[in-house]
Amino acid sequence: MIKMRDITKCYQLGGEKVHALDRVSFDIDDGEYVAIIGPSGSGKSTLMNIIGCLDVQDSGTYHLDGVDTSKYSGRQLARLRSTHIGFIFQGFNLLGKLNALENVELPLIYQGVGRRQRRRRAEEALSSVGLSDRMKHRPSQLSGGQQQRVAIARALVANPHLILADEPTGNLDTATGNEIMGLFEQLHEQGNTIVLITHDRGVAARAQRALRIVDGRIQPEENQEG
Repeated sequence: MIKMRDITKCYQLGGEKVHALDRVSFDIDDGEYVAIIGPSGSGKSTLMNIIGCLDVQDSGTYHLDGVDTSKYSGRQLARLRSTHIGFIFQGFNLLGKLNALENVELPLIYQGVGRRQRRRRAEEALSSVGLSDRMKHRPSQLSGGQQQRVAIARALVANPHLILADEPTGNLDTATGNEIMGLFEQLHEQGNTIVLITHDRGVAARAQRALRIVDGRIQPEENQEG
């Protein structure tokens, strides 16, 4: 699924070259549930952007489903994101003027899916996260946990190969965060590949395994299954 080899990404800060990622290498297999954990400034956001094909590395190779992303143009990367990756963000990123059903339909509109089919698939996705009775509600009419469930449904609706979640419980209270983490566990049991970015060790501990990033370098943690 994911193969990263010697991924390096640098930025210029005040005339100084800073390594956000320094020769990062790891694999994530199809069907795995992996947390990438690190403090602020560790490089995890940069790594997430490269995994999600939102940014490109300066050197090294990143293969997603056998595709060498370094050989892709910006337009090809956008298409890869649309067809292969479902994004879930800390801030939900829902459009306030659209109801839950319309928000979930958006990825299918970008893919050119017909109205009847995308409506059916969006309804199924919302039902799968327990929101069959909230489809016509706008984000302002939903709790934080419900908004995150809408965001999860939106990520699932296009049947992505990879679910990429960035601090998905960061804006939620503890009880609601636990509910959302339980939903991720259900998605993993259904065979979904999940990569979750977090600074919270408790959240990371609920994944199948974790990779810790420190100063732009990945340090594998112990397997967490069992």
